[in-house]
Amino acid sequence: MAEGWAAGGRIETITCLHGFSQRGDSWDEVRTLVPGARRWLTPDIRATTLPEAEAEVLALWRRAGVERTHLLGYSQGGRVALWVAAAHPERLRTLTTIGAHAGFEDGVRERRADADEELADRIEREGIEWFATYWAARPLFAGQARRGAAFLERMDAARRRNDPGHLAATLRGMGAGAVEPFWDRLQRIDAPTLAVAGADDAPYVAFAHRLAEAIPSASAALVPGAGHAVHLERPAAFAGLLAAHLAGG
Repeated sequence: MAEGWAAGGRIETITCLHGFSQRGDSWDEVRTLVPGARRWLTPDIRATTLPEAEAEVLALWRRAGVERTHLLGYSQGGRVALWVAAAHPERLRTLTTIGAHAGFEDGVRERRADADEELADRIEREGIEWFATYWAARPLFAGQARRGAAFLERMDAARRRNDPGHLAATLRGMGAGAVEPFWDRLQRIDAPTLAVAGADDAPYVAFAHRLAEAIPSASAALVPGAGHAVHLERPAAFAGLLAAHLAGG
């Protein structure tokens, strides 16, 4: 299938990679808010390592007939997007990340790996009901409460659709503690890049600035009144940033 055509010419594709415990439908709201005719690819990533995720993305593009695409990733999906972009820079029109980094370093990575292994073990022991409650209560996602009870219920229902064994495997193989840092690969990315972080998410504000320094044609954008999941907490604000970035690419 070719990339497609509209009255004004070729329809560009945007590929969106979701975060841990999410699926492709987590991008549905943003899709409705970004103007213009584009084809949106929002796969459910099933890989449990970065190389496997890279292979999934390349296979998706092959099936869809995509030669070049805008690439967008959130959190774990942002890490996948950075990995794919560094390996295949010629396939990108633009790159956008939300709450992402290219791996923890030194003792931080070791501590995170231990924490991820402990969490994976507990998910396997206690199941998806326990995980859904635990994950929703993490301070990292406190900003989502601003969206109201109905939104939180939808997020909870989506979380409970996960298979606990797959979540545990993903943590062990592709979690932030499992991934060897690859900051030195990012200089290969030559597409216009936007590193987004919520202004209330201090560690990822720092990572956004670091990404902007590591990638040649990159800048950082901070969204006020948002935490880690900017596209879920303030979707209209994020959609405006994304639309402007896509237009420039």
